[in-house]
Amino acid sequence: MTVRIHFEELPMFRSPAPRPNRPRRNKVALLSVALLLVSAPASAEPEMTAARKAGRGLAGLTTFPLELPGNMVQEGRTNGAAAALTAGFAVGIGKMVTRPLVGAFELLTAPFPVPTGFEPVLSPEFPWRYFRSEPGRVYGFTPTYLDVEKEAIQQIPGAIVVRRRGTLAVQFPAELLFETGSATLRPAARDRLRQLADVLREHPDTLIEVQGYSDALGTPETNLTISDARSDAVRAYLVGQGVDGARISAAGYGDTAPVATNETPAGRQANRRVEIQIRKSGVAAYR
Repeated sequence: MTVRIHFEELPMFRSPAPRPNRPRRNKVALLSVALLLVSAPASAEPEMTAARKAGRGLAGLTTFPLELPGNMVQEGRTNGAAAALTAGFAVGIGKMVTRPLVGAFELLTAPFPVPTGFEPVLSPEFPWRYFRSEPGRVYGFTPTYLDVEKEAIQQIPGAIVVRRRGTLAVQFPAELLFETGSATLRPAARDRLRQLADVLREHPDTLIEVQGYSDALGTPETNLTISDARSDAVRAYLVGQGVDGARISAAGYGDTAPVATNETPAGRQANRRVEIQIRKSGVAAYR
């Protein structure tokens, strides 16, 4: 007689089947979604949604080391190598500290509604955008930022072009543009501003601010009024010459920012001026 004994493993003693590595897959999927949320091209920026806010927070916590080389690149193409090694380095260090702190705040507050007109706290919105090149320009091998514009404007008679950090400041003595005590442009002034408008139209990626200044002979109220009227007159003429009005702002500052003493005729003449500041919309706005 043959006795057969059949053993069957009870469920409670059965070795568990290996499970897929779900936590790892979930992390990869979450990271992929975040990258998709934050890496859309600039030409089609999505709305400032809660999801985008969360993606920006995650990017701030993980990519903040890009701030140091990014700011050095930005400063270098704006003001040259010396500025990159000094101002660019200093700003980069500061933003390396600030970016993860802002990122943590945005990540924690992402579930809450995004206010109307919400804008990112830091600019650019994501650190890798420091490295975007301008069309037709390779950093380090072509003229630096605004050099072409500066060379063209220097050909205008009477224009004084001063390079400042991130901007070109074009100064016209008030006597070249206006009669004494008047905000009406001289005929010769119209020709100078027409030449300036030609340059501005050729470079539509710039923003312009027209600033009017006076000496300190009159009352502060009178000086503010005349400087404001003169800046408005210059802006109106540039717009009339085809420069997009959305690019130009104007303001008068009266006698609040002298560049010379008001005790001498020469000093007062220097203080009576119209200054036109020009900057690139995508570069100097970072500062």
